[in-house]
Amino acid sequence: MLEKIGCRKVSLMVLAMGLALTCTVTVADVASDASPANRLSSPLEETQTWKFRVLLGKREIGFHEFTVSRDENSERVEINARFDVKILFFKAYSYDHRNTETWRNGCLDTIQSTTDDNGQQFRVHGTTSNDGFVVNTNISANSLDSSCVRSFAYWNRDYLESNELLNAQTGESLGVRVSDKVEEILSINNFAVPAYRYELSMEDGTIALWYARGTGQWLALEAPAPGGRVLRYEPVALPLPLPGANRLAMK
Repeated sequence: MLEKIGCRKVSLMVLAMGLALTCTVTVADVASDASPANRLSSPLEETQTWKFRVLLGKREIGFHEFTVSRDENSERVEINARFDVKILFFKAYSYDHRNTETWRNGCLDTIQSTTDDNGQQFRVHGTTSNDGFVVNTNISANSLDSSCVRSFAYWNRDYLESNELLNAQTGESLGVRVSDKVEEILSINNFAVPAYRYELSMEDGTIALWYARGTGQWLALEAPAPGGRVLRYEPVALPLPLPGANRLAMK
C-alpha cells in the first residue's frame, strides 16, 4: 500500500501538468546476460527474491524489490523501492522506500521503515507487545488491537485473508476487501502463465494482483492511475519456475 500512495501522487502530479514523461530508472539491469526464462526460474531456496520493474503507462519509472529469508517458523523481509520521474530536464518526482519486517507464524512481529516521498519524510517502527502491536511514527504512536497484524505482504498470498492491513509507509491500519479469485492467463516475457487474479479494494482504490496457479507465487500488480494511465509491476526475477508456462507464438 505504501508504494501505491507514492505512485498515486506521481500520477496526480503528471495529470495536473499535462506533460509527457521522460523517466529515469535508477535500478541496474538484473542478470542482463541471462535469458528471460532463466531470470524467472531459479530453484527454491531459504532466501527468495522478487524484483519488479515499475511502469506508469508505457514509461518505466523505477523498481521494487522484495527479499524474504525464512527459517522454521519466521521470515525476515527486506523491501526496497525507488521511483524517479523527470519532466524534460528536471526531476519532477522522487520516491525512496526502505522497509525491514519480521514475521512469525504468519503474523507481523516487527517493522522498521523509512520513506522519502518527494521530500516528505516518514518513519515507522512497530513491534508486538503485551498491549497488542505498538506502532510509533515520526508523527504519532498507536496500538493496534489485533491478534495478528499483517502488512501489504504481496509476496505471501495468505495476507489476502485479512480485512485490515498495515500501511508500512504511514503506520495506519486500513480496511480492505478481497475479491474471489479469477482464472486468467498472464503474459510474462513471451510466456503464457496460468494465474489467479485477485482484486484488493480499499477506500483509495483497487489493486489487481496475480499469483501463479500451483505454486501461489506473486507474479504481477496493476492499479488504475488518473489520466487513464495504469501503474504496473512487471517481474524481472522471481524465486520459482513458472508452472504450466507455454511460450507464446511470435508474430
